[in-house]
Amino acid sequence: MNFISTFKEGQEGRNFGLPTGIPDLDKSLDGMQRKTTYTVASSPKVGKSTLVDFCFVLNPYLYSLEHPELDIDWNYYSFEIDRVQKEFKFAAFFMDYDYQIDSFEHNGQWFLMSPRYLLGRLKDEEGNIIPVSKEHAELLKEIYSKRIVPLFGRYSQTGSKLEDGKINFIEEKTNPTGVRNDLLAYADRNGEFFKEPYQTKNEKGENVTKERIIGYKPKNPNKFTINILDHVRLLKRERNFTMKDNIDKMSQYEVELRNWCGHTFVNVIHLNRGLAAVDRLRFSGAHIYPTAEDIKDSGNLSEDSDVVMTLFNPSDDKYNLKEHFGNPITPEYRSIHIVESRATISPDHIFVNMYGNVNKFTPLVTNF
Repeated sequence: MNFISTFKEGQEGRNFGLPTGIPDLDKSLDGMQRKTTYTVASSPKVGKSTLVDFCFVLNPYLYSLEHPELDIDWNYYSFEIDRVQKEFKFAAFFMDYDYQIDSFEHNGQWFLMSPRYLLGRLKDEEGNIIPVSKEHAELLKEIYSKRIVPLFGRYSQTGSKLEDGKINFIEEKTNPTGVRNDLLAYADRNGEFFKEPYQTKNEKGENVTKERIIGYKPKNPNKFTINILDHVRLLKRERNFTMKDNIDKMSQYEVELRNWCGHTFVNVIHLNRGLAAVDRLRFSGAHIYPTAEDIKDSGNLSEDSDVVMTLFNPSDDKYNLKEHFGNPITPEYRSIHIVESRATISPDHIFVNMYGNVNKFTPLVTNF
């Protein structure tokens, strides 16, 4: 890959971005790009994993079905939510997307479609489990075979993989070097590394010849490879690393793989807890939002990322806000903030409604 070949790819339409499902976010970021590192941060339970799934998995996947020349692979490191729980979250999304079922009636009461319902955990007001209706059970079978299996693959009751899907879902915690080794092996299976010899000295001061990677050619130049780490603070520690050392090491490896192989990385991480500080609220008021400085444990991760975005829930009682950026606050209201971006304008503020029960975001009509 060089200047001329990159220019030609752009003119052939190969440097386009995948849609995220949020039009204002696509406009702000030129869609989701190859060879790009995204860091998504928020306080706990605000919806950052839901946002990542919606923007970086579900909508790109749906787009790829309409464009068979496009191929996408995901390496999804999920250290908080196991695969089966994630499958049911996606099933609830497809109940809404495929069949427009986001709520249902049971014994004269209305309930939200949700993974809790599909998993048999949702209870009525009398405390009784609400069984999945026959109609929904039949639709769930279709969703499983037509949506879940193509995405996640098929597994036995003991958890053995019987059939591959588009998502390589990794639940076992590993350290940054383990992730790097996994992804180098993946890249080697899906392309060819180019190396050159160089001279250096060993521990004894002797001259030795080693090899370094200078380039990479994928087998399929139209393929997107998206590597998600949810979340990066839960990686196993290397050696005697501090949390910051560990995150910085992962960030270093991501830069290597991004630059060599053109992979896209999506890091999920928590924010610090200082956002609700009285002085900050007094200064920012209804325009308060998290910045890159609020990300826990690592400045390197922000510096190495091409895009840093934060997700904010101003309806939290601790902020005591009546409006936010001129928008009325509802329980569904969320704001997305592009706080750092190498190639596009930042900060940029995007306002949405989040429906976590079906893993969906919709645009919010704003006052400006």
